[in-house]
Amino acid sequence: MIFLILTILQSTAIFAVMKLFARFRVDNWQAITVNYIIACSFGFIIYEGEITSSLIMEKSWFIFAMVLGMTFIFTFFIFALSSQKVGVALTSVASKMSVIIPVIAGIILLNEQVSFLAITGIIVALIAFYLTLGGGVNSSFPRKYLILPVLLFAGNGINDTIMKYTEHHFIENSNELTLFLAVIFLTSLAMGSIISATRYAQNKHRINFKTIIAGTILGLLNFGSTFYILKSMGVYESAVVFPVANAGIVSLSALTGYILFREKLSRMNWAGILLAILAILLIANA
Repeated sequence: MIFLILTILQSTAIFAVMKLFARFRVDNWQAITVNYIIACSFGFIIYEGEITSSLIMEKSWFIFAMVLGMTFIFTFFIFALSSQKVGVALTSVASKMSVIIPVIAGIILLNEQVSFLAITGIIVALIAFYLTLGGGVNSSFPRKYLILPVLLFAGNGINDTIMKYTEHHFIENSNELTLFLAVIFLTSLAMGSIISATRYAQNKHRINFKTIIAGTILGLLNFGSTFYILKSMGVYESAVVFPVANAGIVSLSALTGYILFREKLSRMNWAGILLAILAILLIANA
């Protein structure tokens, strides 16, 4: 149970750290790029086997890893902006409820059987999404920023769908999955480095010690949440780990936003958060 608790705590901390980036004037792009140095290193360190550029490029999943690496970093950037502009609670809901997109895609693309629980979960999730992001009067942020959690919901959902499709067709075992993730993070690191270098050349956005520290903290939290969810899966079935972790992250993020950042949520917003937790549990147990 301790591994699952650590996963929830560190995943929630990622939302809080990104929220604090704006307060301490940390450059999002640079910090996220530093974060991927940690994430990429983690993947290559735990991979068991030979690693060469020619071996990686010959993998059937290589093109999917490249595409995901590019979309990952942009989605992560939206993740940071949404935490800062919309709040920790609503960003968490949008991020975790994106699970309905790969579920629907699995039904359409992989001919997966759909159960009554899955259909119920999808319907509840859509209602929760409306209540959380649009159903209540929420004066804590300008309405124009609602596009951020919507983009995060779509981006995370698309990323998870591509991941699911690739894992179903091209990934043979967990060790292969580790290498696949490492290549994704390496691509994200390359994209982040190019963007940061371009921004520096145009506007002299110099990287500083504060940004390096912030990116390292974010990377360590990413490392920890990934490591401990893998450890949790060694103790419990994934059907238990993911719903409990996601529901726990949404719940704790809502409390964190309310207590630490004084985020204003209406009764409808809170109702949406509770329904989001219910939807995650229904879909995961379908």
